[in-house]
Amino acid sequence: MQDTILKDIRVVDLTHFTAGPYCTKLMAGFGADVIKVEKPESGDAMRGMGPFFENQEDPEASIPFLWLNTGKKSITLNLKSNRGKNLFKKLIGQADFIVENFSPRVMPALGLSYETLNSINPRLIMVSIANFGNSGPYSDYKADEMELQAMSGLMHLTGDSLKSPLCSGPSLCQYSAGQHAYLAALMALFQRETTGKGQHIEISIQECSLENIEISLTRCLQTGQGARRGPHMMVPWGTYECRDGYAAVIAMPYRHWHHAVDLFKEPALYQEKFATLRERIKHRDEYENLLCPCVKSYKKKTLFNRGQQMGLSFGYVADLDDVMQSPQHQARGYFVGIDHPVVGEHKYCKAPFLSSLTDWKSAEAPLLGGSNSAVYSELFEYSEKEIKLLAEQGVI
Repeated sequence: MQDTILKDIRVVDLTHFTAGPYCTKLMAGFGADVIKVEKPESGDAMRGMGPFFENQEDPEASIPFLWLNTGKKSITLNLKSNRGKNLFKKLIGQADFIVENFSPRVMPALGLSYETLNSINPRLIMVSIANFGNSGPYSDYKADEMELQAMSGLMHLTGDSLKSPLCSGPSLCQYSAGQHAYLAALMALFQRETTGKGQHIEISIQECSLENIEISLTRCLQTGQGARRGPHMMVPWGTYECRDGYAAVIAMPYRHWHHAVDLFKEPALYQEKFATLRERIKHRDEYENLLCPCVKSYKKKTLFNRGQQMGLSFGYVADLDDVMQSPQHQARGYFVGIDHPVVGEHKYCKAPFLSSLTDWKSAEAPLLGGSNSAVYSELFEYSEKEIKLLAEQGVI
């Protein structure tokens, strides 16, 4: 096993729900020592969100929590108590990163603003993730996934053009922001190697979501033309019904499409009026009325494989069985078994990207406060008796 690239990095994780925990999940997976700081007794609110393993509501059995928090440690700490804040500041003195996704007013209200934490540890890199960032007229606004997709413009592109927009799932904006935060954190770490100084990174989930419509956004900026819902301009370009599901039939690259017509065994598709893309666009309805029955005669994977053999950008809509059995995922070892003391061993996804210089660390999500003894004894040199007293006093 290779070394993990962040093996000497310590992260204090104040995140909850999705965007922040995904950022710190990536950090933990690439070797950082991620210490998740949770509220005593209740912990991250995601622990209370289902679905739950075997449908048993348990803070240690939330499937979203288990997925988003692999490889981390968990300590409990009451940041509203003076002693809790002092312990937290000592922890910050030994950290490389703090990642938080509270609303922008929370950290300053706790007396834990970036300026305060920077005065304790000038090398600290603080990553703040908020719906609309920490500044601007919307910075205090509340939003959930649907609002963020709507206000980023993403929903303008989803759904039937004759019906209401659709909210894509699951948590597309949140995961986009988490990955942006991770990449920004690595850039700040690289810069710190040169300057010796930390910095404060602000992530706007809404702004990160704009990256999901980059082609439409670029077109609008360059031509002034807005995006639209509905069929793709090119023909054919879309998902079509097959015998056992749906396949993506895309006439790309264009120079190969004339070979694809041979797949469908429909003489009418060879007509001169369908020979060019311009003509297919002009006769869209007629062309697709001929194409759809031909596509429906195939099984989705058969059509996918034959299209790929012809050098065409065909795909298929995979269900979860397709995903788990995918030879591509198996060849890359994408799914790995992780054992957890409460829910047992299950398959988890590894990193969304691989590196030739670093490995990925697969480890279970933490029990609430499961690292209290280890962290408080190692970093603060507290005895078990002192740790127990802190718990009794509601500090941890």
